[in-house]
Amino acid sequence: MTVELLALQPDDAAYAAGLRTLGRQLVHIGVALIRRAGDLDGTELEPFALLNALDTENHDRTEQSEP
Repeated sequence: MTVELLALQPDDAAYAAGLRTLGRQLVHIGVALIRRAGDLDGTELEPFALLNALDTENHDRTEQSEP
């Protein structure tokens, strides 16, 4: 998908459609990952709640840039 998006950049309409497709695919992947995590630890999260929820998970400090 990324290679296709790079090839479509000069065509704005096709590029926008590709971005939408990739966005939908990423949402589906995210929901599947959250559901699987719930299977593993017994938690349940409504997928629509993910859209407006703040990220409350603890992240590895090495991923954050230092000032």
